[in-house]
Parts: sequence; structure tokens; C-alpha cells
Amino acid sequence: MTTDEPVDGPPSGEPRGVLRLERLPPRPGPELDRVLDAVERCITRYGLRRTSMSDIAREMGVARTTLYRQVSSLDEAMALVSSRRFHRFLDKLLELSTDGFDADAFIEVIIRSVRMTLAEPVVHRLLHDEPEILGSFLTSGSVAALVDQITTLITPAVRAAMDSRLIRTSDPVMAAGWIVRVVLVLTAVPAPDDELEATVRFVLAPMLHTGD
Repeated sequence: MTTDEPVDGPPSGEPRGVLRLERLPPRPGPELDRVLDAVERCITRYGLRRTSMSDIAREMGVARTTLYRQVSSLDEAMALVSSRRFHRFLDKLLELSTDGFDADAFIEVIIRSVRMTLAEPVVHRLLHDEPEILGSFLTSGSVAALVDQITTLITPAVRAAMDSRLIRTSDPVMAAGWIVRVVLVLTAVPAPDDELEATVRFVLAPMLHTGD
């Protein structure tokens, strides 16, 4: 029996739960919020390995064909979830960087972004219940390209911080890359919460402008 219903499963016979994210897509529009909210709920409930497009469609109360008109795969859905989270953080960073906030506020933004990321149910699920998925992603070659992309996206905020003399004047691209890597490491290998602030200050303090 033939059907036009999409096949629910990973492409090319790959095992379910392989995290592939080589590039963040553009910021998803608000029309995708319902889909992405359902994706996050399903992954939090079932884990990435067990979540399927059928689960997401069921969570939304729609047919799979309806879901596939909005996102083509779980990989795409995860990429869009990541993009939405990142752009919300970037909006806040850009807002603060142009409002003349001080060095302590800059450090606090980094600390808060790490804490908020670790508190996200999807991230918590991956770190605590499916660390092998996150580990395989971090050791894949795609991470370097993703870091480069995120570095490019936050460079304008870093340049603005340099212009306002919050960060020492230097190569903004290099500084942005350093910030991205610090946040990535602190998220993937979390420091104890009571040591997080001291760790961030120790690592990023040399970047901050200390006055004339």
C-alpha cells in the first residue's frame, strides 16, 4: 500500500538521537512558536533519542503531514529551537551593549546566559540523561563551523562594547570567539553553581576595560 505520509525516522538509516547541527538557521518567525514549543516539550519528556516527528505532531494535535509542512525533520526542528534561543540571548546582549552598561553587568550577562542555558529543560535532559549525544556532537567537526557562525553573529555586540569602552579595544572577532568558547565550555562542562561567577570573572576579567 502506498502513501504520501512522510516516513517518520532518521535519514539514511542513522540511529535516532544523533544530534546534527552544523549551522544555525535564520531566526524562526513567530508562526513556528507552536511547533518549537512542542519540540521542546517532547524532548524534555522523552529525550532526543526517543522523540519522533509523530510525537511532536501528537503533542500539537495535528497530522504528521501538517507538521512536515512547517519543519521537514527533527534535525531541522532542533536547529530552529537552538536558533530561537540564541537570537533571544543576542537581542538582550545587543540591547545591553548599546545602553552603556558597565563591566559588572557584562559579566552578569555571561553568568546569567550560562545559568539560563543549564536551566533549560532540553539542555538539562541532554546533559543528565543523554550525555553521549551531547558528547558526540561536541567532538564532531561541525562544532567548529557552528562556533565560527555564532562568533560572527555576536561580533557587532562585542564591537559596540569596545566602542563604549566596556571591553578593551582589540580584534572584536577574536574577542567574540573567546566569549563563545567560554560559554560553550561552561555549558558543556558546568562549574559548580557557587563557583560559576568566580570562574567567569577569572576568565573574562582580562578582556574588560579597567579605565585610563
